[in-house]
Amino acid sequence: MKKKVACLIPVRSGSKRIKNKNLVKINRIPLIKFICKKIINSRKIDQFFIASDNIKIYQAIGKYKKKIDFFKRSKKSSTSNAKSEVVIEEFLKKNDDFDIIVFLQATNPFINSNYLDEAILKFEKENYDSLLSVTKSKSFLWKNKKFTKPINYNFKRRKMSQVIKSYFIENGSFYIFYKKNFLKFKNRLHKKIGTFEMSKNSMIEIDDFQDLEMARKLLK
Repeated sequence: MKKKVACLIPVRSGSKRIKNKNLVKINRIPLIKFICKKIINSRKIDQFFIASDNIKIYQAIGKYKKKIDFFKRSKKSSTSNAKSEVVIEEFLKKNDDFDIIVFLQATNPFINSNYLDEAILKFEKENYDSLLSVTKSKSFLWKNKKFTKPINYNFKRRKMSQVIKSYFIENGSFYIFYKKNFLKFKNRLHKKIGTFEMSKNSMIEIDDFQDLEMARKLLK
C-alpha cells in the first residue's frame, strides 16, 4: 500500500537578521514563492502545506495556493526560540492521515522537486527511519580551543585534498521521517538516519544579508 506523503514548510514573521526574510526577492519573486516554484512538481509528495503565523506570507505564493494549503501555526511555535519540532507536532495533531513527512525549510533556495523525489525514494528503499539533506565537504577541519587542533587530518603529514576523509555538512534544506516515529521520539531525526547529498551550492542557507547576496548571485 502506497504511503501518503506530506511536505510541511514552516515560515514565520518576525525574522531578526533579515526583516520579512521569507518575502525578500530571489530572481524578482518572494523567497517563499521561489521555493514553492522549485518543489511543486514533485511526483512523490501528495500534499503541500505552508505553516505560518502570518497569512500574508502564504498569500505571497500567488498561483501556487491552488496546490499548497495553509496551516495556521500557534504563537508558541512562532517565537524565535521555539524548536521546529513544536510546529511539526502541532501539524500532526490536526493532520494525522499522512505516513511520511518531508519537513522543508524555506531558507535554502537550492532545492528542487527532483531532489525531493530522489530523497523520498532513497528513504523508502534503504528503510531509513529518518533522513536529512547534506553537502559533502573535503575541507581541512580544525577545532578552536585554547590551542587550535585539526579534526580530520595530521598537519605533520598533510595529504592531498582528494584523499582526505570527507564529511557531510547538514545544509538545513529538508528532513524526512515517519509520522509514527516523530510522535514517539519528538525529534525529526531518530533511529536509523540516512543522508541525501545535494550540490555544494546548497551549503548556503539564507540567514543574513551576506548569505542572501551569495544566493542571489548563484541563482541568476
